[in-house]
Amino acid sequence: MKKALALMLVLTLSLSLLAGCGGSPAASPAPDSGTQAAPAASQEPAPASGGRRVVMVIPQSLGDSGPMDSLKQNLEKAAGEFGLDTSIYEALEPSQHEEVVRTFAREGVDMIICAMPTMVEALKAVAPEFPDTKFCMVFPLEEIEMDNVVCVDFATWEGYYLCGVLAGHMTKVNKAGHVIGAEQSALIANYNAFKAGGKSVNPDFDVLLSNANSFDDPAKGKEAAISLIDQGCDLIITDCAATAMGVIEAGEEKGVFIIGDSSPHNEISPAVVLADTMTQFGPAMYSVVSEFANGSFSPGTHFSTLAEGGIGITVSPLISEHLSAEDKAAFDEGVADVEAVSEKIKAGELTVERNIQK
Repeated sequence: MKKALALMLVLTLSLSLLAGCGGSPAASPAPDSGTQAAPAASQEPAPASGGRRVVMVIPQSLGDSGPMDSLKQNLEKAAGEFGLDTSIYEALEPSQHEEVVRTFAREGVDMIICAMPTMVEALKAVAPEFPDTKFCMVFPLEEIEMDNVVCVDFATWEGYYLCGVLAGHMTKVNKAGHVIGAEQSALIANYNAFKAGGKSVNPDFDVLLSNANSFDDPAKGKEAAISLIDQGCDLIITDCAATAMGVIEAGEEKGVFIIGDSSPHNEISPAVVLADTMTQFGPAMYSVVSEFANGSFSPGTHFSTLAEGGIGITVSPLISEHLSAEDKAAFDEGVADVEAVSEKIKAGELTVERNIQK
């Protein structure tokens, strides 16, 4: 059965790349259930470039106007600039990840890019089997020490520190909530930085942490948020991806301010979303691919920072009209402080500690 599945994957993936060269969509391999995943999206490689092959395997669908589309746009940019033969493959089922990555490695792809923490185990299983293949892991949330693997991660704690500065100004009860999707070291570092940022402008600022145990369950996010609100929090920050939608819903119902994560949420809820953390997945990945195209490869983990433009905070342009005069004054003062602190971090005058101790 495994041999048959592997053969089917080889044939399917080969057709996927051929379709990518022709500009038509390709089908993803069937997950174990026998159902077909969403069609893979491919870009046109540079015509007759003879360039090296770079394949990006993503665990989420394109069209999210977020991380996946950012990665796609920047891979296309690299292909055009360096004459690379590139394809993008959507492996939407976790059961696909390892065999899809392994199949591309067997085909002799020069660099395989994987994205998001859900693909870490697949990369760790396959990379040692193909020491001559280069791998790039985008946003692993852990360090992977292999000679043929470079990890692109983000100093997200710097952005959460800035969010804390804003929250320290906005809370009226000196108590904020923080909803995470899992108890991971990177997320604990964000929690500690958020708390430190708040205390830098409001010494009485405190943060209650809640683990929703999911990155894609809004119901769990709403449950966690309501619990925090019941404990007296008047502002909640999220670090839980799609689960944050439930947190925002709770904020709307209870009249509690929200700071979202990773992508803009202000249009979804203009009356409660103060700001969002920002992570530039695509540009950070582009830097690794451009180095590879120029003959350089540096294994290890690189953290894209605020100074490099890899992370930051996006303040809502819609919230002001929904604020009382008192809240508007606090918001304006908070935003001014965020801008000032941001410049200090970029200039190296302030270092935000990456504290992973709970």
